[in-house]
Amino acid sequence: MTATHQLSGTDLLRTVRENLAPYRATIEPADHTVAVLRFTPAETDPPQWARRMEASRISAEQKVRAFTHLGYTVDHRVLPGTTPEAEFARTIQALNVDPAVRAVIVQFPPPARLTPFVQWLEPAKDIDALLEDRSPYPACATAEGISRVVAPFARDADIAVVGARGFVGRGVVRLLEAHGFNVTPLDLGDDLRRAAEADIVVSTAGQPHLLTPEHIRPHHRLVVDSGFTPLSGGGVAGDIHPAAATIPQNLTPVPGGIGPVEMAVLMDRIVRQEAAPALKPWSFPPTPYLTRRQYAAGLASPSTPTPPSPTQSPRPSVQPPQQHRRDQGPNSSRSR
Repeated sequence: MTATHQLSGTDLLRTVRENLAPYRATIEPADHTVAVLRFTPAETDPPQWARRMEASRISAEQKVRAFTHLGYTVDHRVLPGTTPEAEFARTIQALNVDPAVRAVIVQFPPPARLTPFVQWLEPAKDIDALLEDRSPYPACATAEGISRVVAPFARDADIAVVGARGFVGRGVVRLLEAHGFNVTPLDLGDDLRRAAEADIVVSTAGQPHLLTPEHIRPHHRLVVDSGFTPLSGGGVAGDIHPAAATIPQNLTPVPGGIGPVEMAVLMDRIVRQEAAPALKPWSFPPTPYLTRRQYAAGLASPSTPTPPSPTQSPRPSVQPPQQHRRDQGPNSSRSR
């Protein structure tokens, strides 16, 4: 039995940042803005909500760094959870009509009473598919990043998606099924032990240490953990229990796995939207795995060539920049 190979989203993001950096010369002179809105918890909010808002803060700050790297001004607004409905509605409307604002992200979850106003967002500025069916994108950036990570492992695979009824999970299921992959959607209340029967497990549940050795098995060619829950004593927890993290063949770690992959997708989207509509999206590099039959037979030959060492960055395919019109706006790339 070989050691679990950790798939580094951090390395991937570093490579994507390097490859997209030349587009800054096109983006920065236009003086455009990306707005990122998040909420703070009230003192009376329960600890679980406070932890979700802390995760939102970390994600928002990652987005600020990603868009700033490309030459955008980032309007990072930190709103109290007590923000009145009318004030939040005015904020969304103002961002909609501001021509300098090219994209708007509302960190989820907002307070429940404010969630309906997110649907007022102008679809052309919805870079993270918050509007779902009305968005120019088929799923949120996290879901698209997960689908790109899964793709090199998915040939003839049964894929279990845990948390399939949530916002991210729905997007993952939609994208994987659109590619013709066989998906088993699971959620809290289902028999999660069915995940053990799959070849690939994706967890988007956001429940710390939900999946244990009862659910994660050595024949799993890939386990994707997109959980990210800050802990009261410091550190963060993913959906995969530490006792299960050394079991599968390949695993996305927490932190440093899907979080950076999400940023790489957002950077990819905004560059194609604003500067290079013909740019080919990056793809996750192939990594060795054994099929279930190979594992059961004790074969040692992997299905793909030897991967780069952990110190090497994956090299996703990104085209070099070309001359493009600087006045191309959000409607320049609308295809799903």
